[in-house]
Amino acid sequence: MRKVVAVFALAVTAAVAQDAPQTKPATGSISGVVKDEGTGTPMPEVQVSVNPTQTETTTDSQGRYILRDLAPGTYRVAAHGQTTAVKHVTLAAGQDLASIDLQLRALGQISGKVLDENKEPIPGIRVFLVAREYRLGALRYVFAGTGETDDRGEYHLQRVEPGRAYLIMAEKRARKLEAISSIPADPKLRKRVPAPTYYPDSTSLDGGQPVTLRAGEHREELDIRMARSASYCMEGVLEANGAPAALFFQIHQQQPTSGRSGGGGFYTGSPSGTCGPDGKIRICDLHPGDYQLTAALFSEADESVPFFGTTTFGIMDRDVRGVKVGARPRLAVPGEVVWYGPPPEQPVSSKISVFVDPLTRARWGSDASGDVKSSIPGNFSLPGLLLDDYELRVHGIPHNLYLKDITYGGVSILHEPLGVGTAMGNATLRVIVAPDGGYVSAKVADKDGNPVPDSYVLIVPSSATSESALAANLTSGQTDQNGVYSSDMLAPGKYLVLANSAPVDSTPESIGKLLRSRSHAQEIEIAANRTVQITLPPGALE
Repeated sequence: MRKVVAVFALAVTAAVAQDAPQTKPATGSISGVVKDEGTGTPMPEVQVSVNPTQTETTTDSQGRYILRDLAPGTYRVAAHGQTTAVKHVTLAAGQDLASIDLQLRALGQISGKVLDENKEPIPGIRVFLVAREYRLGALRYVFAGTGETDDRGEYHLQRVEPGRAYLIMAEKRARKLEAISSIPADPKLRKRVPAPTYYPDSTSLDGGQPVTLRAGEHREELDIRMARSASYCMEGVLEANGAPAALFFQIHQQQPTSGRSGGGGFYTGSPSGTCGPDGKIRICDLHPGDYQLTAALFSEADESVPFFGTTTFGIMDRDVRGVKVGARPRLAVPGEVVWYGPPPEQPVSSKISVFVDPLTRARWGSDASGDVKSSIPGNFSLPGLLLDDYELRVHGIPHNLYLKDITYGGVSILHEPLGVGTAMGNATLRVIVAPDGGYVSAKVADKDGNPVPDSYVLIVPSSATSESALAANLTSGQTDQNGVYSSDMLAPGKYLVLANSAPVDSTPESIGKLLRSRSHAQEIEIAANRTVQITLPPGALE
């Protein structure tokens, strides 16, 4: 009888244990002060957010903030002012982390005059801030800001990011173009035209002098001596669906262009017009250079773009004739997410997001959706894409998977633009995800073994030996308050790892330093389902 009672008692105890509520880990908090990096002054009324919980607060009159009721985990804490300051922290159960201070850098300003060959001011000139950055396998020049000279020839460029090298370009830019220019056919009868000029007086991108500001700096008297060139014309025909048509058109230099810049974006309208039913155009007052000509038909009903086409041409020392743009219908691109090799044993419940953005322009009409979701594995579709170049980004890949490749029509475009319509037939966009990678757990410590927080761990494949390859394949992350950084899954292979005191962006200055510092990096090899533990000394790129 005792045995029966004992068994019954155990059963009751087990049942009570199963019914008892699970104890949640104690929550904690993160607090600190937001300061101006240049002056050290506390900054009130600054928004501070923490992810992944998306909790937000605002600093008080003394620049102090506190984020409460946070579960244990790793967080990204960010202060949002003119710029953004970020720290990564790891919070234990019930821990109250104090002194997680953030420093915001004030944006700068640039001003000066645009002058002609006689040093006289020129009003009505567009002045552009031009960012240089590696993107999608190439060094690209992207508009990052703009201003216009007043009646005294003075310009002002606001909101210039400190610590980044920019070019400054002055250009006389028409807003509207006649389809058939009245400029004389004889080149000898044409006036010389202002040519795009880079500070201080160069007509080429390579000849421009980069300008870098300190936080909050106002750099004055950056005067641009604008050059002039001979005037040339381009003649051509615009077609829609194989026949001449009255189409909207625009023309711009191939570089610099509109587009995304350093995580942001700046878009400016290009000189444009509308041709007649015969599709003929004659555009003049062009300087030597490489151009992109785009034609499109806009629907009056819903402002969609049923036909779109683009081509490029170059001008050297004479007029160009016979240019043709064939606008074609929009294209739906089918896509699929597939496994590389055997899938993991446990099915993946989360979904990934596929984003597409036009590479050198803003969206037109009912241009492609910017966020399409897919399961892993799964099918998706990018509807209504114009036959143009797009930047494709994949977000939401789980921590224990990595992006192996992206192919279009069987050709890898992992680090290249998606050229819609360049593949044969009804080509499929394939996103290839793999589970066979490994991880890096890095600790940055000084010579005495003390952890170095807020350091940046840089990881690049050993095979990346050029600046463009480094920019395309760089993985980086910030150490927490314990000097520790843990990567997401990386593809198996050999890598170089080093620490830097500042983040590395995609500018040629920053990537050039990384290339020169390869010899100081530690080499590791990542194996499938393994974590490489590594300790790094703090450092700064050469």
